[in-house]
Amino acid sequence: MCKKALLAFLLLLPLLSACGGSGHKNGNLLSERRIPELISAVPSDALAVVCFDRCEDGLALYDSTSVLHKLDLSAFSHAAMALSLCYNGSLVPVLALDAGRTEAVDSASAVSGLLAEAASLRLQAEYVHPDPEAKRRGFLVITPSNAQLTAVRRHLTEYTSILDAPGFTRALAAAPGGNFVIFRNGGAERLMPKGWLQDCFPRRELSPFLGAVAEWTVLTPEADGFAVTPVCSESDSFYANILAAMPPAESRLGALLPEQTGLALALPVSGQQTRDALERWQDASVKLTQYRRQLDALKRESGKDPLKWEKELDVREVALVHFDGGAVTLVRPGKAVPDRGPEANPWAGFLPVLYGGAFSLPDDSFSASTGGWYIYGSEAAVQAFLDAPRPAEDAPVIWPGKSCRFILRDNTKTLAWGKKGIQLIWNSNL
Repeated sequence: MCKKALLAFLLLLPLLSACGGSGHKNGNLLSERRIPELISAVPSDALAVVCFDRCEDGLALYDSTSVLHKLDLSAFSHAAMALSLCYNGSLVPVLALDAGRTEAVDSASAVSGLLAEAASLRLQAEYVHPDPEAKRRGFLVITPSNAQLTAVRRHLTEYTSILDAPGFTRALAAAPGGNFVIFRNGGAERLMPKGWLQDCFPRRELSPFLGAVAEWTVLTPEADGFAVTPVCSESDSFYANILAAMPPAESRLGALLPEQTGLALALPVSGQQTRDALERWQDASVKLTQYRRQLDALKRESGKDPLKWEKELDVREVALVHFDGGAVTLVRPGKAVPDRGPEANPWAGFLPVLYGGAFSLPDDSFSASTGGWYIYGSEAAVQAFLDAPRPAEDAPVIWPGKSCRFILRDNTKTLAWGKKGIQLIWNSNL
């Protein structure tokens, strides 16, 4: 799996300001589970950590072009591992391997052989001896950066680690087993691959928002993908807490998607409950005054109060779709609307102010309606959406839209918050 695929796990969850999670608060206590020994090799300022009981499973999640994959780790394929991503001018991996559980008959020879191989690849590596005081077995540390190896040594000497980072113990408690990926949301700017999703979401808006969704994001493997849990305090300034209180509803966007859809985002709306929650977040984020000014400006320009427009339509769902013909936003009202072709949109700018910047388009000057939905975008994009080929009517609609809080889908993955919580699923498994 490439670097972008791993880092996308973090990005998919809070991709928009209408997409949060079931914020994990004071549930499982860390004392109720064993802390992985190799966590001690993860520096306190690490932006992400990948812990797996088997190295071959965990390392498969990391950048396939990394020099770490040039190492012959066959003797350590079933050894526990902790891979941390740290920032030192650029993202730097630090791999820790349990040296006491190798596939080799002579573990000492396996360790010395791997150290020699790392040196030949100009990697920094050393064996860390067992520490009875810390109840820690011996392990190997391998990294491309001498500075990061020095940082690991310092942390080990001072008996500090990422466990000392604010909130990390709560994040660790949210991971039910020894296999997990944990991201620091505040490190989103440095974790995001350059140029990733730039055609859909401006980086200058996405990056700061990611840090405000939660403190940490936890992913634990499941049979068909990953379970996703945002972890944060109870403050309304974390968007995860806002949508955690939203009642689930139905998403019907799947039936309307063109065959060549690159990204689809659906947010079921629960009337006043949604509006109250969104305004709580605006207030906690010190953006309520700006939000109200934007509403007033739209009312002056259009002659219509956006909040009254929302109530009159009885909005049940809003969506964003990027497809071969461009990008459009959509609204499903409570009552069916007749189909009509593109015409001037009198409500331009309403959706991003009401539901978040993810629903902002460069041009939403036209609107149309089809299949019970209003469509907004440029004249060309709206017409292309109306004309786009769609699966046959009798074809099954693969869209987990029952009783959900949001759905986000690209060509390979679907992130959905349904009855079982937030799940990241590869589309072939739906």
